Formats: sequence, structure tokens, C-alpha cells
Amino acid sequence: MLDIKLFRENPDLIRESEKKRFRGTENVDKVIRLDNKWRESLQKVQELRKERNKITKEISESYKTLKKASSEEKKKIQANIENLKVKSKQIGDEITEEEPKTKELLVERDEYRYKVGNILDPKVPIAEDETGDVVLRKSGRKKRFKFTPRNHVELVEVIGGANTKKAAEIAGNRFYYLQNEMVKLNLALISFALDYLIAEGYIPMWTPFFARYDVIKEAAELADFEEQLYKIEGEDLYLIATSEQTLAALHRGEVIAENELPIRYGGVSSCFRKEVGSHGKDTLGIFRVHQFEKVEQYVYCKPEDSPEMHEKMIALTESIFKALKIPYRIVNIASGELNDNASIKFDLEAWFPASNTYRELVSATNCRDYQARKLNVRFGILGDPDTYEVVHTLNSTAIATERFMCCLLENNQNEDGSINIPKALQSYMGGIEVIPARN
Repeated sequence: MLDIKLFRENPDLIRESEKKRFRGTENVDKVIRLDNKWRESLQKVQELRKERNKITKEISESYKTLKKASSEEKKKIQANIENLKVKSKQIGDEITEEEPKTKELLVERDEYRYKVGNILDPKVPIAEDETGDVVLRKSGRKKRFKFTPRNHVELVEVIGGANTKKAAEIAGNRFYYLQNEMVKLNLALISFALDYLIAEGYIPMWTPFFARYDVIKEAAELADFEEQLYKIEGEDLYLIATSEQTLAALHRGEVIAENELPIRYGGVSSCFRKEVGSHGKDTLGIFRVHQFEKVEQYVYCKPEDSPEMHEKMIALTESIFKALKIPYRIVNIASGELNDNASIKFDLEAWFPASNTYRELVSATNCRDYQARKLNVRFGILGDPDTYEVVHTLNSTAIATERFMCCLLENNQNEDGSINIPKALQSYMGGIEVIPARN
């Protein structure tokens, strides 16, 4: 979420950013209104406490005077002490009444703060939908087939790579059994991508697949609770939609030593998504499923380093795609398509020859201090709070294996439906060079 100082000092900047996201500005106005009420309530409580402390001190001084006073004076002092005690109790009652209001106003204010998106990077193209996305660059040579290429759904059937029919009987639609060489391919891609990250100084992490509500609320987006996240019935737990969520929470509530930055994690996990907003899309095959594996880049860095880090992260993912000879393009995502955490997002869209189109396989996002502020992750000189500031966080897919396999199958198919394994991946596959056609 955004710094509350920004709402107080430069609300027009936030309003302009929300308008560029093609949203109303009512949430900004609600934050400002509630913040004013909260500050008034807080000031009232503080003034009441100050007054009560003054009275407490006065009572204490009166007791000291009482010891030295004459009998006549003692009566007056004692009466004054009783009056002060009554007044102190009245003030205490007022504080007791006002404090819950202060807390409620703060909670309500921050609920609306969550609904206001990150400030857009100046490089973000301003458009309402994907038609305004801007292609930044393309890479790779598209293979020319001497036959009509099959799509990934057909190819999975031909090589006997997955059983979606039986999985649907057991778990429902958008589930699958991976089988035969596809199991090794899945594991090979995870290891291949992870090796790339480790070589660049990333710390490999296999994260929990679950997170508590209070944690995932800060790490994820509000929209995710409706569209993506599975809740465990009877438990205060959610299945993660990406290891970004558990890696974002890894340093929750901590202060990181400035000299430790940047910290780069290579997260490996299964991911679980309801895909509510994708009803009717990609219902066949393993491209859009409820459970999949992903290797994720997650970085904590200084504010001044995050723009360059964003470019480095997408470049690292590009190197994986280049090594596996997958044609792709990098797209700067339009403002109306960005999620709240994102200040700017680049997608890597890979080439799918059977449908003659590019499809999104990777997202790389600079969240700046937006996500870390929710999680209260700061950096500075440890022991010197005056140096503490909110860290910047970034995330990028390294590889989402099920989707990537769909792309790999289409780009490496032979006329009989068999699949050539890219040379760079063969050692990870135990020397397998070709996945044979079975059906």
C-alpha cells in the first residue's frame, strides 16, 4: 500500500495514477477523509492522556503538600484531591470511549488504502486493456514446419504425456496426471531454471504451500481472494497462488541490514489457483490448470536499485528461454491491466506456432515499496531507527513448467508428433533426446 504521507502531501499524484489505471478516485478521497478523522480522534486521545497525566502529577504533589499542611489546610487539600480523582476518572472514561473509535478509524482507513493501486512508473503505457500493451523487443527464430503443426493439447495426447480425463473424474476439471517423459521434463525444467538463478547469486528456496490469512492478505492482492486463492475449510490457511506470496512474507516485520541488500531468492513451489476469471478459457490440456509448478525470482533491494533490478530479472528469464531456443517477445503492460502491487510490469510472451500467436508465460513486476509496506519490511543501519526505510521488492517468473511445456512441445514437434528435447536440457533428462509418439 502507499505511504500515508503521500495521501496527506500529494493526493493529486495518487488521483492521477488511479485515473491512468481507468479507475475512480473515490477510494483516495475515502482514505483522506478517514485519515483526517483518525488524526482528530488520535489527537483527542493524546490530549486527554496529557490532561490525565497532568492531574496525576497534581495529585502526587498535593499528597506531598498534605504531609506538611495544617489541619484546616489538609481538609481543603484532601477535598481538592478527591475532585482531581473524579476528574481523572471522567477523563479515563472518555479515553476508554474514544480509543476503540481511533482503532476502528485506522483499520477502516487502511482497508481503503489497500484498494488504491501503486503509483505508476512513467514508462507504463496508458491504455485500458491489452490492446495498449507495447512490444519492447523480440527474440528467437520461429521454426518453419513442412507440415501443419499440432497444438499442445494434441501433442500431449500423442506422446501420452498427461491423463486429464481420469484426473477430471478424481479431482475435477483443470487437473491432470503427468506421466511418462513429461514427469522428467517437468523436473528437468525446474532444475534447469534453478541452476540459472543460483549462478546469478539467488538463494534457492522451497517454500510452504500454505499461508495464514493475515499474512497472505498483506502479500497478495484483494482480488486474489475471489479469483485465485483456495481457502482450507475450517483452518485459517490458504493455498498459495505463487511462491512470491511466501517469499514476500519471509522478512515480514523485519529490518534488513543495508549491507545485505540486494537479497535474491529463487522460489520453487507448487501453485494453486481457482482461475475464476478464466471460465471457458483453455479448458483442454495443461496450459491453464488449478495446480502447477513454478520457479520464481523474488528480490529485496534499495529503492534506487529497483528499476535496474527489474531489467536484470526479465533479462535473466530471457536467458533461460534463449538457451531452450523458444522465440518470444517482451511486452510492457498497459496501465489498465496492471494489478495493484505493480508499478510497472513486463510480460514475456512465447511463440505458439500451432495457433500462430504469442502467449504470456512470464510476468516481471517492480512493486517498489508498495508490497513491502503492507508487510512492514524495512532496511537500514541496524540499531539506528532514523535510517530505516521501506525496502523495494520485485518478482518475476523464471519458469512456470506446465505452461512452458506446452510451448516447448509445439516448438519442438516432429511430423509424427514426437518431441525433440533441446540440447541444453538433455543432460537434465538423463540423456533423453526425443519423446516418442505413442498414440
